Amino acid sequence: MTGFAAALYENLPFPVLIVDAGACVVSHNEAAARAFGWNRDGRRPDAAAVIDGANPTTLLARHAAEGRENAHAFAFRHENGSLFEATAHVIPLPDEADGAARYALLLRSLLSGGSHGEQVLLGQRIAAALDTMTEGFAIFDPAERLVMFNRSYKERCAGARDAVRVGATMESIVRANIRAGMYPGIEEGTSGAEALVRERLEKHRDAGGGGAVFEFGKGRWIRGESHVAETGDIVAMRIDISELKRTEAALEEKRREYLSLLQILPDMILRFDRNLTVRFANDKYAAHMGSTTDALIGRYLPEVACAPEQTAVLMDIAAYTRDAPVKTLEICIDHEGQPMWMLWTAVAIFDGDGVSEVVSVGRDITEAKRQQQRVEAQTNELRRKNEALDQFTATVSHDLKAPLRHLSMFAEMISEDVHRGEFAELPAYADHVRKSSARMRRIIDSLLEFSQIAYRIAAPKPVSLSGVVGDALALLEGHVEETGGRVEVEPLPEIMGDPELLKRLAQNLIGNALKYRRPDKAPSVRIYARQRPDGIDLVVEDDGIGIDPQHVGRIFEVFQRLHRDETVYQGTGVGLALARRIVESHNGVIALDTSYAPGARFIVTFPQPVKSKGSEQWEVRPES
Repeated sequence: MTGFAAALYENLPFPVLIVDAGACVVSHNEAAARAFGWNRDGRRPDAAAVIDGANPTTLLARHAAEGRENAHAFAFRHENGSLFEATAHVIPLPDEADGAARYALLLRSLLSGGSHGEQVLLGQRIAAALDTMTEGFAIFDPAERLVMFNRSYKERCAGARDAVRVGATMESIVRANIRAGMYPGIEEGTSGAEALVRERLEKHRDAGGGGAVFEFGKGRWIRGESHVAETGDIVAMRIDISELKRTEAALEEKRREYLSLLQILPDMILRFDRNLTVRFANDKYAAHMGSTTDALIGRYLPEVACAPEQTAVLMDIAAYTRDAPVKTLEICIDHEGQPMWMLWTAVAIFDGDGVSEVVSVGRDITEAKRQQQRVEAQTNELRRKNEALDQFTATVSHDLKAPLRHLSMFAEMISEDVHRGEFAELPAYADHVRKSSARMRRIIDSLLEFSQIAYRIAAPKPVSLSGVVGDALALLEGHVEETGGRVEVEPLPEIMGDPELLKRLAQNLIGNALKYRRPDKAPSVRIYARQRPDGIDLVVEDDGIGIDPQHVGRIFEVFQRLHRDETVYQGTGVGLALARRIVESHNGVIALDTSYAPGARFIVTFPQPVKSKGSEQWEVRPES
């Protein structure tokens, strides 16, 4: 046998036997040694016939005469004594010098005796079965030479298909595919090509690496897997996952679209599982929490929740049921020093074990709340205006009628006396007419002033109460001197409001304190402030005649006078009604402290936070 023939004989991937006329083994290749079990412990074929049967000599001669292209079934005897059936080509060999007949048996496919099936390579049945597979299948020997492959493996290489042949190395096939342009973006002879060759060989040898996914051909994706057989051969699988990649790409595109939609929504969106682990947060939520979406995912929700104490009910997984999977909650939080209202809606998603996830959406409803508050304020303002209108109507129908009746009565009396020629009482009648008309003028002026005070201030600004009280005292300076009174003013804070209205408020309260003094002593008035958690109290108290607590419900109504004798305490009864209207225009409340015995104490409560003016200091009195 020539050197070339010997090399070919030894490297054939399927079993080959050289037998004599009696079917005794004369020679065999390595594949046959593996198939018959002679490759273990230095064993060699025994002298018995390898073909089972009564007359193997006649059988071999007959099959040889039928032509080498036909395969015939034989029962072969394994080294361990068992039998297996396989097809084989019978090829007569030239006679040796001794004239003895020789035959070459090329085993093709296993028919029975499955324990030896993996050792009978490239049989017709196995090859036919492998060609039906859509996945590429190939076997490389330990030297990485191609031993076997199916049609899909070859055809998948397209322009490099001719490089796929028995005996070709894995490296040569990879390089042929690079030349054919099967790896997009990779050109032969470049560093990228060499790196790809190294990578493909490493993945080919790494049987436990889980395979690799790579683009192979235009628009095609392949998942390659390698497995090592007991013989040391490498079984390579090439699975076309192009459709899967297209599906994944479509899903990824949808995922990006949905993610973009979630990111541009003005709402905060948060998703967490039954263990309160954050699974998703959009940029709006992350920005509100001063974080990023990547930093929030995987965190324990109570640690990164928006107002965790207020939203605890939404994090109570056990509270969600299939009948009531939705929860809504309104919360108010401090955001950059301003109140922020949030409406949270949470929807639970269930699996076989109960709640699997909760998707929550937080919407900023601050502006809606402000609108609601404005509507409520306008409603209250309308109610107060209606009440004032009712009072005005009652006043017109009652208080204005009295001076009008006086005017009418004395005018008629003057007319009668003049008609009779009696003039003695005319001066007295004229004086009554003058007084009635003066009272009517004061009432009309008070009504005009009362009606011109708005309930809402268009542009509030910081106002120093100390300055307001000082301006009011300047206007009352003559009254203070006339009564010999003393007014003590402690340092007062700054609030937001209208300075002219607040000055009139102080003027009315201080004026009343000076007016309703005791006859036997000069009045003493004290003005100070008390701080509350949500604002301040402005307190004006005196040591005058006081007000009976039973009248506390009337004193702030228009024209409600407790002292009818104007010769002692002059006035129209509009002062305190006007004071209440000014206070309400500042969203405040005015009240009479009925527990104060020495005189009268009025408390004006401004509900806004205190505004400090520079370094101005003022005493904080405890609320008494």
